[in-house]
Amino acid sequence: MTGQQGRSGAVARAARGLVALAAGLTCMALLAPVAAASPIGDADNAMTAAWKDAGGDTSDLGAKQGEAYAAGAGFAQDFAHGKMFFTPATGPRLMMGAILDKYESLGGPAASDLGFPTANEVRGLAGPESRVSTFSASDKPLIYWTADHGAFVVRGAINAAWDKLGSSGGALGVPTSDETYDG
Repeated sequence: MTGQQGRSGAVARAARGLVALAAGLTCMALLAPVAAASPIGDADNAMTAAWKDAGGDTSDLGAKQGEAYAAGAGFAQDFAHGKMFFTPATGPRLMMGAILDKYESLGGPAASDLGFPTANEVRGLAGPESRVSTFSASDKPLIYWTADHGAFVVRGAINAAWDKLGSSGGALGVPTSDETYDG
């Protein structure tokens, strides 16, 4: 009988030890810092990497001005000569000068119906003095700029027809006004 009591006592002590060990591990897991990504952190990392790849302070954007911040359904980062915008769907995209001014005058990422830029602002087909940026709205808008005419939005069916005709390098040339609705 004493042998049986000794064994059951040892089993009980072992069980208590396992319970204590499990409780200790649970406490450690609950108190351990959790490494988690944040949307603004991911946006900042993506925009910083794109900026560094473009040349950092010596890029067309120049030096960073402050931190990344929420902008509409995505994020933005200010630079000395422009801005970069980010959503997970579009990635980091840069804009500068008159195209950025036009975008912001229409409400930018928070209040315009253009959406976020889908490509970096680049030279247009009309030559080195032209620029274009495309946007994520369903009608695939763009803002086109030339020094002679300024920055204008082209979208939807007009954009599709203009594109088929060679866009700014075609017969119609560059936009000279925003499109308007005439009933």
